[in-house]
Amino acid sequence: MKGSRNRALSVMILLVFSLVIFCSSLFIIANADHECCGEGCSVCTELAECLNNLHTAESTVSGAVQPAILLIAVFILINAYIRTRSEHTTLISLKVELLN
Repeated sequence: MKGSRNRALSVMILLVFSLVIFCSSLFIIANADHECCGEGCSVCTELAECLNNLHTAESTVSGAVQPAILLIAVFILINAYIRTRSEHTTLISLKVELLN
């Protein structure tokens, strides 16, 4: 029960995160060539906030992905090293069965 609750929460966070990125990108694309009314323009303020959201998301994703990739690479290397060292190292694994 607790595992399914955590999974549902993770999916909801992923959806909200994706929606924020998508809506920010869509707003920037739609209003990139607006006619600015000068200082205090509400569209420029919203564009700045959307850009800030995208930059924050970019740094968050890169900050989480790089250590994860490094950790996966280390596990793969350790697993490969263990496999090469542990093949046929015991007398039982070297024994040949002779069945008649």
